[in-house]
Amino acid sequence: MRFFYSIFFFVLCGSLSAKAQFTADEEKYLDSLAFVAEHEKEDSIVLNALLTWDDFIYAYDRDLDFELNRRIVAIVQQGLNKPGINDRYRQIYLRSYSVAQNNLGLLLMDDEEFLSALKCFQVSLQIAEHYQDSMKIGNALNNIGMIYEHLRLNEKAIEYYTESHSYDKADLISTGSYYNNVALCYMAMGDTVKAFELLTLSLAYSDSADDFRGMGNTHSNLGIIYLGWNQPEEALRQYELSIAAYDRGESGGRSAMSYKGMGLAYLDLGNYSKAIEYCQKAYEIATQSESILAQKESCYCLYEANKKIGNTASALQYHEDYVTHRNALEDAEKRVELLKTDFQFNLDRQHLQDSLTYSSAQQLERERFETKLEKKQITQYVLFGGILFCLVLGAFILRSYFRKKKDAEIISNQKREVELQKHIVEEKNKEITDSINYAKRIQDAILPSTILLENTFKDCFVYYKPKDIIAGDFYWLEKKNNLVFFAVADCTGHGVPGAMVSVVCHNALNRAVNEFNLINPGNILDKTRELVIETFEQKEDTTQVETIRDGMDITLCVWHTDQQKLFFSGANNSLYLVRKNNLTEYHADSQPIGNYAEEKPFNTIEIQLEPDDLLYLYTDGYADQFGGPDGKKFKYKKLKDLLLSIATLSVNQQKNQLDTTFETWKGHLEQVDDVCVMAVSIV
Repeated sequence: MRFFYSIFFFVLCGSLSAKAQFTADEEKYLDSLAFVAEHEKEDSIVLNALLTWDDFIYAYDRDLDFELNRRIVAIVQQGLNKPGINDRYRQIYLRSYSVAQNNLGLLLMDDEEFLSALKCFQVSLQIAEHYQDSMKIGNALNNIGMIYEHLRLNEKAIEYYTESHSYDKADLISTGSYYNNVALCYMAMGDTVKAFELLTLSLAYSDSADDFRGMGNTHSNLGIIYLGWNQPEEALRQYELSIAAYDRGESGGRSAMSYKGMGLAYLDLGNYSKAIEYCQKAYEIATQSESILAQKESCYCLYEANKKIGNTASALQYHEDYVTHRNALEDAEKRVELLKTDFQFNLDRQHLQDSLTYSSAQQLERERFETKLEKKQITQYVLFGGILFCLVLGAFILRSYFRKKKDAEIISNQKREVELQKHIVEEKNKEITDSINYAKRIQDAILPSTILLENTFKDCFVYYKPKDIIAGDFYWLEKKNNLVFFAVADCTGHGVPGAMVSVVCHNALNRAVNEFNLINPGNILDKTRELVIETFEQKEDTTQVETIRDGMDITLCVWHTDQQKLFFSGANNSLYLVRKNNLTEYHADSQPIGNYAEEKPFNTIEIQLEPDDLLYLYTDGYADQFGGPDGKKFKYKKLKDLLLSIATLSVNQQKNQLDTTFETWKGHLEQVDDVCVMAVSIV
């Protein structure tokens, strides 16, 4: 027997060396594992050597993979039958058996032996659940889901993928892969909207984990959806991102479908030379990787593009190749349908057979019991058993009655308590909401009215969108003689805290202009900062040493109506001027209105106004909003481009376009901050 194993392992090692090129150190390590597996007497050491060996070679030698796992199964079955086996060895055997069954299931699934593979995964799952091994439970459930996805049983696949995901939610790469797998199922079922939502989530997790392969897969699948939605430009962008991710993750061999998608997108756009270029590259990669689907669709793209440019010979050749690959895919689809039918039939038959076996066993046991009762005076046993049963049943019923009565009282008391607490919470919530709504009316009262704005400027609009009911952003207008003071400000925080800070800052602005009679915007901001700091430092607790740093960022303008000049000063927030289709940014000082470590006087910029000049004052809420296809910030570059593109529209159209763009970008995500944009046309 030992001589047989020597020959067996020699042949296996020779096979492995022929299929994969290993370094000398790796070959030496494999030889040591083979030696341990052949000569060691301790089962735990042999099993560890076989499992380690299998982990090393499974991607290179499929036949050896089968043999190693079959030997693990044989050792485990023999070991479990040994008399007096202790719990430690039972656990070693069963855990090894679980791994081997999972490995055999994957091999059988590759051979399209789906029912046998399912049984292997179920055995692996049962052992993993017994030992509460979360990682192996999730792995087995995921593999069962793969079987159902292979057989186009997508709803069942989603169930298993979802249950598997519940065991590894903390892993970003696994979570991204889960959303991608489920999205593929929904794509197969024709629900591209749901698939798009899931792919967006998958991309976010893959991006967070720097999983370039996952990012490449997700971008490629998004490209498929955009092509189906007849949006070839966006599809091109997704495929380019996919190829870039594959290259960064050194997974360039997976890029055939992405290059093919770019070719189809260029075909839709009428750029036939580009379509040929990218589909030719896709065809070469697909041929190397033996991807029939990518070869088929690349041939179709090459056929259509060559036909459009009049290259009939090439078009005919690619059409013939397309038909060949299409027939191969149709044959594969037919085989999958047959396998699915056979799988379902055998699965149902197995369930029926298990049920019949159980019923037969129950019937046999019943007959044996009745025979035994006849031989031992069945009447006497039934009589005494009946009396005992009645006594036990009566005691059980009486006990259950008192327990239910007590439980009913407890539940009734708990229900009353819950209703009372619910009523209290609802009342408190109503009081809070009413208070906030009243605060909103107060805040609205201090904001300039629409009539005042329209009577002051040639054209004007304010896009004002608080994150909550009340806001920390506000806009301000004051008129004195031939001077018009106007500003847009962003106070610390939002909601109730932000609104309270805005009242302090609004009051300080009014005092700087009306009480101290300042007209230079830089001097106004200096005085406003002084008043805000003074307000926040008025507190009774003299032992408190913490400095309050609340304040605001602001864009402040003073318009001299007689000279048509504008004087500007800003704290962190700049001013945009659109003149003759050009946007100029006047930069603010990099310091807030409030406590700051490096305080300095605010600068004032003088601007000579010209006809049709358009001024934009804004807070950071618009540019900082997360959204778009990648869930990223809008940013100031996009805001500038947007304002320049809408500057020629009427003020109402501009405001509507700002709102439409903001809501589209935000999508289903939450608004992150208050938003305020003010546009003013003076001359």
